[in-house]
Amino acid sequence: MMKYSVVTGTVAVFATVFATVLSARAAEIVVSPPAEGFANGALASALAQASPGDRVVLRGGEYRLDGPLSFPRAGVAGRPITLGAAPGEYVALLGSVRLTGWEQHAGNIWKVKHPPKHVKGLYQDSDRLTHPRPDWGKREDPPLAELKTPGTWTQDDDWIYLWSREGDTPDRHRIEASQQIVMNVNKPWIRVEGLHMFFGQHVACEITADHCEVVACEIAHCSNSVDNSYNAYFSGCSHSAFRDCRMHDSFYWGDHGSNSHTMSTINCGDRGPNFVDGCEIFNGGLGVGSKGAVRELVVTGCRIYDQVNGIVITGERSSGPGAGKIDRGHYLIWQNRISDCEKGVWISSGTTHEDRIWGNLIERCGAGFSMRNIAAFPDRPHLANNIFRSNGTAIYMVGQRDGTEQISAFVQAGFLSHNNLFSGNQADWQSPLTWSRSLDLSLAKVQAFNDFPLEQASQAAEPNLDKFGRSRDGCPALERGAELALPDYLRKPEAWHIGLGRQAARAERPQPQLTLSIAGSPLSVGIGERVELRAVLENEFSDRPIDLGGGCDLILTFHFRYRGGHRDKQELYRCRIELPARKLEPGETLDLTQLPGWKTPINGNLGDAFHLRIDTDPWRRGARLGATARFVRREEETSRALQKLTDVIHSKEVLPVEFLVRGRIPSNPAD
Repeated sequence: MMKYSVVTGTVAVFATVFATVLSARAAEIVVSPPAEGFANGALASALAQASPGDRVVLRGGEYRLDGPLSFPRAGVAGRPITLGAAPGEYVALLGSVRLTGWEQHAGNIWKVKHPPKHVKGLYQDSDRLTHPRPDWGKREDPPLAELKTPGTWTQDDDWIYLWSREGDTPDRHRIEASQQIVMNVNKPWIRVEGLHMFFGQHVACEITADHCEVVACEIAHCSNSVDNSYNAYFSGCSHSAFRDCRMHDSFYWGDHGSNSHTMSTINCGDRGPNFVDGCEIFNGGLGVGSKGAVRELVVTGCRIYDQVNGIVITGERSSGPGAGKIDRGHYLIWQNRISDCEKGVWISSGTTHEDRIWGNLIERCGAGFSMRNIAAFPDRPHLANNIFRSNGTAIYMVGQRDGTEQISAFVQAGFLSHNNLFSGNQADWQSPLTWSRSLDLSLAKVQAFNDFPLEQASQAAEPNLDKFGRSRDGCPALERGAELALPDYLRKPEAWHIGLGRQAARAERPQPQLTLSIAGSPLSVGIGERVELRAVLENEFSDRPIDLGGGCDLILTFHFRYRGGHRDKQELYRCRIELPARKLEPGETLDLTQLPGWKTPINGNLGDAFHLRIDTDPWRRGARLGATARFVRREEETSRALQKLTDVIHSKEVLPVEFLVRGRIPSNPAD
């Protein structure tokens, strides 16, 4: 199965984590996916043969694991051991078992024998299935009677029960049941690149050693019942990085609770910083979360959206790993675009020190930056050079709710905010005085405080940004930022701007060629209504025409995900579109709703194949609409195409949708 070849070359890596030049001669150990069974043995054998500087190259295909993949040997400085995909090949590592051999239980409900471990996440054709929770206070599997709509499941000690999304036998689909951690990067000086890690239980990919790097990987579809779920995880390490990764879909049983982290951290950074660099992080509970005792986490150049909270900073831990460490904090949140979250950046615990939130664009969040005085007032947090645009509140701070003003207490603890730009926020600053009354302040009122200086050199203005959040010529944010003491491991900008700066900086990172937009889709839907969805494909980044591949179709899936508190409902609408045999020129768009195969859905009744739930109050508000698209050959059957793991295009818009009854938003269950 394995062969060796000698290669020469260099690997570009993060400057402070790895040297830039590998050994002139290094072994390449090539592994192919097994025809059947688990891949742990073949992978462990290859990694056991790898010495510092060697590469273990995985050929395209699926590698199913019956236990976490770990590393038996460490690399050394300048000569990491690398595990990666063969160039141009799709490699998927799976922490799940595939469930087959379904038998009909009753009506639309099918059942299959239980896998070895209790199932804490179930997926049909890579889309998460709903695990109903009729009683929100109970953390248990619901009774079979709660399977009322397609796409729902439950279990007992012997059987998994499922009403498939398509209403047919689940054996016509790919049903994956999460079982264990996919990968533990557990030895120093390891580099992992270009892999897809899916269907983890509890964790998909964790780094537990220093000087490790996971690069250009997709880490997705992680679940853990109603317990902590993390796609990616730093634990006990320093000088390690997740870089240029796509991380998404990390929940409880479909929930968006505080213990669902798309990227998480615990008890790390004692010996130096860890990095979340250039990642796309979306569709989960906390974008970059913390379980405490974290020091000097650097989040830079990321696109974080569609999360309950974008980045969460907390302090010491009372028990478990890191308990008793009190000098935590020193986060650096630098030049990220954070949007469509309940809170953009949140200091959830006051026992944290000198956190820096610098040069970010934070938009369309409930609160752009939020902090509170749990255990203590946060020690010297620093906001500078940020753009706060179209948030409910740009800066939110809650202390006591005894009716007295608390902003001064945060300032006395060292809070500093300056050189920011505010645009279109409902409130620039807000501090609750009681449970029913808040102190709302405009930027001008904050700047008029006599007792303490705040928002010096800040401005209220339309920032004039492009669609990527970068400043256009003439933007009032250009060269209006404060000069900041960036650490040596980050490149200093040529000029100090507010926000992300100019468009040219985007060229440093690879971009997808085709993008999907659903702008213009409806923001309210009623029972029995035609849902006029929109979908546009664009050649947005390439400077060359892109061939749509004559003889190809596009499977387009719209995802309605219910948000706000604990929600476990996700609904899909899917159609297949015939693409024209042509090329898409740079900057050109293609309206997918005008192509053969497009169908406009109708929102049906309970039990219909496409039904947006409005039968109880918790479901009536808070749905968020996104979409994905995948290319398939025209002759390929849809059900077979959906079972294949392949690259998909994710829309970046996150559209809020309200559900109507008789043309209005319902107010009580009787409606």
